[in-house]
Amino acid sequence: MSEPQHSPQPPSGGSIDPEYYAKWKPPIIPPGQGRQVVRIAIAVLAVVLVVMGAVALWRSNLIALPGGRGDIVGRVVAPTGGAVVFVLPNPTEIPVAADGSFTVPNVPSGRQMLYVAFSGMAWEVPVEVPNQGSVDAGVITVEVTAEPAQ
Repeated sequence: MSEPQHSPQPPSGGSIDPEYYAKWKPPIIPPGQGRQVVRIAIAVLAVVLVVMGAVALWRSNLIALPGGRGDIVGRVVAPTGGAVVFVLPNPTEIPVAADGSFTVPNVPSGRQMLYVAFSGMAWEVPVEVPNQGSVDAGVITVEVTAEPAQ
């Protein structure tokens, strides 16, 4: 003997059967169709995950394009001489010239952080290094705002 069919919507009006939700059964998905929907959903999520991973890897500095290196040039204005500049992929300190100019060669392309060190302090300057090109970091003014401890 078959059970009475229940509508997918609760009854409208003033009287609500208190056992409606206990008796309600979800619509039956034909055999095979549920698996196909799940497979499609998994495939779509996998593609989205791969695309997001590729974008994250592309924006990171973990990979460099073939020949993906460039130079950073600029000028440092400091009260006295002795300032140095460097980037972390190649932490060799480059001394700033007497006129304040500097060139950091062979830096991996992409977003890099240029560090300017002077008198025991450092400043960070974000730069976008082009592939096989040069970027001008501009004029970087460094000043010591505190007196050293005695």
